[in-house]
Amino acid sequence: MATKLVVGQLAISEKTNEMTAIPELVSMLETEGSLITTDAIGATERIMDAIHENGADFLLQVKGNCPELYGEIARLFDGLSKDSETDREAFENTYGEKYSEEKSSERNRERYEHRRYQAFNDPEGLGGISEVRPHIKSVGLSEQIRILIVKDKDGNDITPNAEDFLRDGSRKQPKPVAGDKLGDDVQKAGLIASRTMNAKEMMNYKRSHWAVENSLHYVLDEIFGEDKSTIKKGKSSASALRKITYNLIRLIQLLDPDKSPYVPDIIDDISDDFDIGARMVFEPIPSLY
Repeated sequence: MATKLVVGQLAISEKTNEMTAIPELVSMLETEGSLITTDAIGATERIMDAIHENGADFLLQVKGNCPELYGEIARLFDGLSKDSETDREAFENTYGEKYSEEKSSERNRERYEHRRYQAFNDPEGLGGISEVRPHIKSVGLSEQIRILIVKDKDGNDITPNAEDFLRDGSRKQPKPVAGDKLGDDVQKAGLIASRTMNAKEMMNYKRSHWAVENSLHYVLDEIFGEDKSTIKKGKSSASALRKITYNLIRLIQLLDPDKSPYVPDIIDDISDDFDIGARMVFEPIPSLY
């Protein structure tokens, strides 16, 4: 994430999917000491094993596509919440630093986003989760609530708080139902990590993972038109060329971030003076460390 560069890509054949390609891609990269994150499709034992065998750690999302594991995590935190509500002092004495929570609220464009993360890192308390998947050291549960901003006729902000929104909805949104799809107003997901992590660390890593959507996939879709591409033959080559071009743009940004903050501006600069891009192709890439 420090450079936002694409470091590897594999073509996926029609009879397979990302779950078979991710272990192969991981094995090609130098990942020792790194922490790898994936979307929910990566929460498989085969991928966990591949990451572990390549000397890295993981923090993976768990959603409805892994119902058994997601159910275990949900039940674990449901029990912890009930214990905490029943006797908070006894709960603190029992779990101490093994359990943590982290919350955040912020305005993002035309909505408010409220996040709550819970984390638990007691190996003995993970039960069947760690017995079947021995690499897991911590588990978490995330909840994100998205509330569209509501204003009255005078322009005053009358957006409900998270508690009221969950109970009643708002003028712009009906009472929400929790789910794990991109468009759901309330998104819940489990988290599994091969490191001992608290809720704040999980939140920070999860938000860094989401930044990939903004800095990579959004740029490829909106500026390079990847989703709208009708190329069939040679689609993998076209995809690789987009990534190479994307990397050139990011390198130019890294070397002079104040002068080149926006991707379309850099594309214009390269179009006007191809030497700008050629230097990145034919000259050694300067160290950024």
